[in-house]
Amino acid sequence: MKTTLRLLNYLGIIMVLFSHLDLNAQSANSTKPELRDFKVSGDIIQNSEIIGVVADNLGPLPGANVIIKGTDIGDVTDFDGNFRLVNAYAGKQTLLISYLGYESKEVEINVKDSKQINVGKIILTAGSEKLDEVVINGGYRSSQQKALNLKKQSLAIMEVMASDAIGKLPDRNAAEAVQRMQGVSIERDHGEGRYVIVRGTPIAWNSTLMNGDRMPATEGTSDNTGGTRAAPLDIFPSEMIEFVQLSKAITPDMEGDAIGGSVNFITRTAPSKKTLNINLGYGENFQAQKPVQNASIVYGDRVANGKIGFMISGTYWNRNWGTDNYEVVYEDNLALNNLQLRDYLGKRTTAGFNAGFEYKPNSNNKVYFRGLYTDFTDEESAAEHTFSFTDSEMSLRVRHGVTGITLFGSEIGGNHKFLNGKLGLDWKASTYDAEMGNRKIPNSNYDGEPSYNMVTFSAPVTYNNLTSDGFKFLDIDSPAGYNGDHFDNIQPYLSQPVDGSQLQLDNQIAFKSYSKETDYTGQLDLTFQPTDKLKFKAGGKYKTMKLERGAPYSYYLYLGGNYGAPIPMTNYKTTEFPYNGGYLSEIGSPYDDVLLNPIDKKELSTLFSTEALSNPMLYEINFNKENPSSAGSFYSGSENVASAYVMSDISLSEKLKVMAGVRYEHTYLDYKGHGVTQTADGPVIEEVENDNDFGSVLPMLHVKYMPTDKLNLKLAYTRTFARANFSDLNPTETVSMLSTPSTISRGNIKLEPTYSNNFDFMGEYFFENVGLLSGGVFYKSLENLIYSARSYETINGELYQVTQPTNSEEGWLAGFELGISKRFTFLPGFLSGFGVEANYTFADSEMNVPLYTLNETTGAIETSTTTEKIPNQSKHIFNSALFYEYGGLTLRVAGNYKGESLAVVQGNPENYRWYDKNFTVDFSSSYKINSKLRLYLELNNLTNEPLRYYQGNTNRPEQTEYYSLRGLFGINYNIF
Repeated sequence: MKTTLRLLNYLGIIMVLFSHLDLNAQSANSTKPELRDFKVSGDIIQNSEIIGVVADNLGPLPGANVIIKGTDIGDVTDFDGNFRLVNAYAGKQTLLISYLGYESKEVEINVKDSKQINVGKIILTAGSEKLDEVVINGGYRSSQQKALNLKKQSLAIMEVMASDAIGKLPDRNAAEAVQRMQGVSIERDHGEGRYVIVRGTPIAWNSTLMNGDRMPATEGTSDNTGGTRAAPLDIFPSEMIEFVQLSKAITPDMEGDAIGGSVNFITRTAPSKKTLNINLGYGENFQAQKPVQNASIVYGDRVANGKIGFMISGTYWNRNWGTDNYEVVYEDNLALNNLQLRDYLGKRTTAGFNAGFEYKPNSNNKVYFRGLYTDFTDEESAAEHTFSFTDSEMSLRVRHGVTGITLFGSEIGGNHKFLNGKLGLDWKASTYDAEMGNRKIPNSNYDGEPSYNMVTFSAPVTYNNLTSDGFKFLDIDSPAGYNGDHFDNIQPYLSQPVDGSQLQLDNQIAFKSYSKETDYTGQLDLTFQPTDKLKFKAGGKYKTMKLERGAPYSYYLYLGGNYGAPIPMTNYKTTEFPYNGGYLSEIGSPYDDVLLNPIDKKELSTLFSTEALSNPMLYEINFNKENPSSAGSFYSGSENVASAYVMSDISLSEKLKVMAGVRYEHTYLDYKGHGVTQTADGPVIEEVENDNDFGSVLPMLHVKYMPTDKLNLKLAYTRTFARANFSDLNPTETVSMLSTPSTISRGNIKLEPTYSNNFDFMGEYFFENVGLLSGGVFYKSLENLIYSARSYETINGELYQVTQPTNSEEGWLAGFELGISKRFTFLPGFLSGFGVEANYTFADSEMNVPLYTLNETTGAIETSTTTEKIPNQSKHIFNSALFYEYGGLTLRVAGNYKGESLAVVQGNPENYRWYDKNFTVDFSSSYKINSKLRLYLELNNLTNEPLRYYQGNTNRPEQTEYYSLRGLFGINYNIF
């Protein structure tokens, strides 16, 4: 009942907004004629069709409305500006072409019996002199027009972003480009966007597609578990993107695993005309105090009378980065276990290559090829001071390593038309491969296999300002008579200063990571359009996926304290602590007097040379498949998914359109791992293999009602799902009989996917001068939510405490969103160049989670249910931008806000881990010197917003890190 009332309240908010609009008034520039009694000369010729392209002087115009005047026979142009009208009337007709922000155009044609009429390229011009003044060719407005027209013409609830909009924002990877869209936020890694989140839902509930196929994953969330399906988008340069489609309510011809939303990146294929563009940029990361470079080139052309088109692009992005970080670990009673001071420096390099080719022998047939390759390298070093209050110890750990990710993809496909355009056949075969692993550290003395290397020096110390029983607290948790520290000034209070000679070699670790996923996909789609008001579509898709996960490492414990002379840190060459702009200067640099100089990075690599590791004072432990402590982290899996769908588009009237259909996906899983059993005689490791399969029936219905040419009302019901993460399906089972009760930790191949029945309503009001007012509500009824459960089982008379992922009973997620995009063209003169874009999304959720507790008195297992928020779901998301565009000048200030979200449920609510709210502000500007040359300036993180996690209370930080400002200045040159 509460959920229903909440949904009605959200709906009421939207309806009140639209009640103030004149729904009955037709626009003076209405681009769609009213249906009326109109006798057209001639009879309907069933085998006639009209084709053509709509464009402006910059290129194709997707989403243009093309209609035969006086009828309701029409079409909407695709991404390449193409349109096709079937069942045209015979005789002389008039085509009416309309596009938001452009002057409508009429074209006279003569339709002949059983003929295909190709009207060629129809060029549209800007809608008014005032709009022409606002922006010279290539301004942000042209991109906004494309996005709004595609959104307006779409029957589904979706957002669109074009490549020229991406190029005018200070975003250099795919995730940061998408964050500007309504209802979208991102998760960052060292200040750089990595994962996309739609409507505040968990990352795992959002699918990321490349040309309609799900991108392979190489790692997990920011905790580096390597077990999620999320694809890291910081490896993918934004320059390689042609369009981004964000579907908030998917259609049956899309992959069904998208509860939050589906983000589809469409890469470049072939241009409409000869193109050569060069982009060069240079800047600085002010935290690292080192440079940032960016370069890209795009070349494409059409030859053989336009029948052959190709495009190739390459991009290189090299950026140094730095992070100042402090972290706190708490005991269950909220006392501080330790304080960690971390300073990171690194360099990330992304190199990408994209190629597209198409052969179009005639208007009815096209064969195409796409290929892409990106290589992402992240070199990272860190100096970490750890003050362990409960152990009376201080340590300094230095680490250095290089991680690389490669993504390769290729696809070949075709589009074919038969029966004069009524029957369409589309096919595609594709493969994508992503691999992550360690790479050789440059300029190092390490001669072993590539690894991420860490070495720790430590010393016993005495801390002051502890309670009488030896604990340290923050001020908000201080017991009576104790003076705790402020959260942004947690001091170790050493009884006496510590220098490098007191820190002794403790241990060193060589960590190797490996992850790989390979996908092969084939699909076939058939479209049949018997009339202009009815279209049927059906198709099938088969995908096979294979993955490997593993992270071996070698741990070396130095035994000098017991068997030989201690080795102080001063025995090694040290380097000045990398203050790089002042360590934690944002909070007053409170730790300058306790920071020590770490060992040099080259010296660190020497400690891992073959000669150094042969030291008899090093006790080596290999954490690999043969070690019971690590065997469970090595697993592989295969998934085969067969899917089919049927759907239809029906125009019930000029104003009412319906899309209905159903999709079926059958998933087969086969995973291999390792089971570890702890017995009285020692651990036993066995290979484990489990399989499972399940089918998913996904009905969908979309309704679009257009009371006026300016207003869309869209309603959708969709059923979608989210498969379990890879790590949850890992068949590993670890059994320990050395505790009371004995414990079992295992994966769960029998997990059901999380299903969601989604209800969406969206209203869209389009302003005449290229703008939009939108609002909507959404509700998701959830089944089988996946969470980590702790329960008890009795096996052969023995009681075990079992930890494994399982499905909860039910839950829900609901909310509303509002958005506005408005240009102030009503203002006089240069002031008419101002405009604003803003959108807000509110979401709330609940999930029912069973609890199993052991009554220690009776020995009985007691069951209860608790209600929790869905993990990683943000209640508030807000995007805003103030822009100015006049003549050749474009200025834009953009803000992105993501509200707090529950990250980890642990202990009681005071121990829950939360992701704190985050608001970043970016600036971009450009000046178009002429039709070919543009200068630009980009600045990110103007307010130096920190990333924060806290425990239970925002004044109880777990992690706080700062990235400072980064900027880029460059030129963009369109040679032709």
